[in-house]
Amino acid sequence: MSLTTSYLSSTKNLESIFNSIINARAPERFTTKFLEDLGFKSSTDRLMVGMLKALGLLDENGQPTQRYYEFLDQSQSKKVIAKGIQEAYEDLFNLRKDAQNMSNEDVKNKLKTLTQGQKGDRVIDQMSLTFRALCNYADWTEDPIDQNPTKSTE
Repeated sequence: MSLTTSYLSSTKNLESIFNSIINARAPERFTTKFLEDLGFKSSTDRLMVGMLKALGLLDENGQPTQRYYEFLDQSQSKKVIAKGIQEAYEDLFNLRKDAQNMSNEDVKNKLKTLTQGQKGDRVIDQMSLTFRALCNYADWTEDPIDQNPTKSTE
């Protein structure tokens, strides 16, 4: 199963955190301390570290990956996040190619199915809200994974 179980309990700082990461020097290891140094001291913001790992920006040890460095390029960052979302939520995209356009209700219902009832409603809500917030941040103008040859690239 390829569905991240990482989620944020609050998405209000999501974009601010991304912007701060873009404007900061890449750390050797991305830790909650680094997040605090960026100005995000709330315990709800700490979950972002797990989310960054799920999106492929950090490895298991919290070290920035190649995708992290690509994310730092502001002309690419929202596309990089879109690619990360497609991998982190691959099972959702397998169910629906344009999962990023699903309503919150649809996402919740699909997550309930995909997690086989292993997650409570509150967690499903948080996972769904996190997915929607990430999708709203990401740039979906070109699908980085689905290289459909019939699609015009002009």
